[in-house]
Amino acid sequence: MSRQTKTSDLLSAAIEAGRISPLLPLGRLAPVPGEDGSGDGADKLALAIEMKRSLDLAQRTSLGLADLVEQLGEAPRNADLAEALVSGLPEPLIEAGLRHPDGFPGLERQLRQNAMSLSAPAPVALSTEAYASASSQVKAARALGVSLSIGDFAADARSPAMAIDLAAFVSEKGLELDLLRETAEAALAQLDGEGPLTLLLHGIAAGALALTAQGEADLVKRGTAIVSAVSAMAGGKALTKADAGRLGLPADTQIEPLSGIDLMIAPLRADASLPFSPSSEGVSGLRSVTVTEDDGAVRLNPQIQAMLSDRPDDLSNVEEAIDQTSEIDAVPGLGSDVLRSRGFSDEALLRVKNALREGLPLSAAFSRWVLGDDVIIKDLQLAPEAFDTDGLSLLRAIGFSADAVASLDTALTGLAENAARSALQDLGIALPEGAAFAIDVARGARKMTTGLLADASDWSPMDISTGLDAGLSVLITGEAAEIDDLVARRMASIHSLAEDLSAEAEQPVSSDSGNAPAPSFGAHRTRLPDRRKGYIQKATVGGHKVYLHTGEFDDGSLGEIFLDMHKEGAAFRSLMNNFAIAVSLGLQYGVPLDEYVDAFVFTRFEPAGEVTGNDRITKATSILDYIFRELAISYLAREDLAELGDDVSHDGLGRGLKDGTRQEPQPLPEEAVQFISRGFSRGQLPDNIVILDRKRAERDEAAHIEADAAGDGDPEYLPQPCPGCSSFTLIALPGEDTLHCETCGEETSSGSVLN
Repeated sequence: MSRQTKTSDLLSAAIEAGRISPLLPLGRLAPVPGEDGSGDGADKLALAIEMKRSLDLAQRTSLGLADLVEQLGEAPRNADLAEALVSGLPEPLIEAGLRHPDGFPGLERQLRQNAMSLSAPAPVALSTEAYASASSQVKAARALGVSLSIGDFAADARSPAMAIDLAAFVSEKGLELDLLRETAEAALAQLDGEGPLTLLLHGIAAGALALTAQGEADLVKRGTAIVSAVSAMAGGKALTKADAGRLGLPADTQIEPLSGIDLMIAPLRADASLPFSPSSEGVSGLRSVTVTEDDGAVRLNPQIQAMLSDRPDDLSNVEEAIDQTSEIDAVPGLGSDVLRSRGFSDEALLRVKNALREGLPLSAAFSRWVLGDDVIIKDLQLAPEAFDTDGLSLLRAIGFSADAVASLDTALTGLAENAARSALQDLGIALPEGAAFAIDVARGARKMTTGLLADASDWSPMDISTGLDAGLSVLITGEAAEIDDLVARRMASIHSLAEDLSAEAEQPVSSDSGNAPAPSFGAHRTRLPDRRKGYIQKATVGGHKVYLHTGEFDDGSLGEIFLDMHKEGAAFRSLMNNFAIAVSLGLQYGVPLDEYVDAFVFTRFEPAGEVTGNDRITKATSILDYIFRELAISYLAREDLAELGDDVSHDGLGRGLKDGTRQEPQPLPEEAVQFISRGFSRGQLPDNIVILDRKRAERDEAAHIEADAAGDGDPEYLPQPCPGCSSFTLIALPGEDTLHCETCGEETSSGSVLN
């Protein structure tokens, strides 16, 4: 194996293990200011504010356009694009989607990538004096997210650099200096003389914790000793005997210097996407004393575990404190009793508790996939489709306010960390955190590095002043810009109005927090009712059994189909099942049943032939021909596709139309559609159905009108025949004892006829 290959393998292994970052320009790793701190601070801040506003506008615009393009779908038709154009979608955006090699999905991805690639501007470099004299501008800049670098920190953002986690080079025996040197030599060889190489030091606090077995109690001295060893390797002062002892090295250790290395301490860029996450950044304290594993479980930080390795009882107590935070009763305001009062059964509580023990977040623990449809439907009486991945919305649906849900989520996220820190404090273990550790280590490391910058975003003004006096440059990151009250109120009103308009138009509205509702282009899905009508038709086609299941909307129109074929191959049966799902989705998105009928009737493939079990179809050219002829007859009244005449009812019995004893088939009235499947009755009122209380008032009124009309136009004839012509057309004249025959006109006395 060549030396170059060995060097490359060593670096690759170190990167994969998380000990170092890839070799990158320094500006990609650390928030290096674009210039030094000289110049007018007010002018710098004004320019930075304007640039940040422009950047935010560009990001929001790009993401908004991406949302609009996403609404078009993967392959929009010209009609869809025309509708979108009329609705306000910019014409250049449509043209860009048509020109893009990957179509509209590719354009959407590119727009989102463009938004993410707009990196935050470099921190504004201010001198200590400029920072002190421009307090109002500093506050305004930070409110917009502008970061500030205060002090004398300056570096070339283009110089090659490598971040290194010093804690990863500390074992139970102490600092693994040989491995650290080999890694630095491999990085220098990779540069091939294009140095110098800047080593960006991290993990100082975590490394100091891991050195507890060497007997030194002072964490600051341990951290300074680690920096001293790296400084000696880079050509600085020789390592003292005291520092060698703190690092677990022999007292007479001689470190041969490497040329071409500069040391720098600075935090990582907030937007740096790297396979590198040190336990602590720069001279700052521990990021957290707990870590989340890939399986979601929360564990104690490896450095803390190493520190307590010789104290198994104390280690067990800390780990037990972390485990207890996975219990639902440990979350304030979200105990078992609270959830029981809101409809949760013991089974539902058990599922949530198991999910939290496995390390799932609150949104996942209360999702549909954890609780199950049975719990959401039966216990909570909600629709499970709304909570596929968002359990937080389920908590809101059962009565928790949005603020309460956010508080619960935050509390659960920090429970394990707070419990671990409290348990360590009870054991009398001081953790390297806060401004004090960074300032004290900086005092010892100031002369060993070419630049020293600490993240002071959460420091007090007094700590910042103390750090600057100690020769430490500080980074103050921008605060998350909060939407002001007026804008928040207007956005809430806009969302409310959009929901009302959407409900009127029966179109879904996107209401992601912080973004305006995106217009919806194209078709939308109409969901079937949870309790729906339909029918099941069993038949055989060419000797193969086919079961057709249908589901209907409230108005009786077809909304879904299911196809079951027994004793068929798994592939064919699965294909038919998925074909039915595709047809059902099309029906729910508004595809007319006529389109499917025209496309699939009289298609030819096996099985085909004689049809038994169906009262209107006796032969079919394929399974699909049979299915869509049956649906057309039942839901579209397509009698032209039936093979038997009109003298057939829904149950296959003749209606007797040819002998004149029966009336024409009666259409299915609207009130009957609520209870009878339109498909099963083939759109006709079944013979054995009687509708009671059907518009009683209207029916009675119609009966009175008919009676009055009959009284005015048709005379009431007597049952006796006329004595003269024998016709039954005798009527009694009012007020007289005389009968009149309307056939022959003869008048007779009533007594002679009755006798």
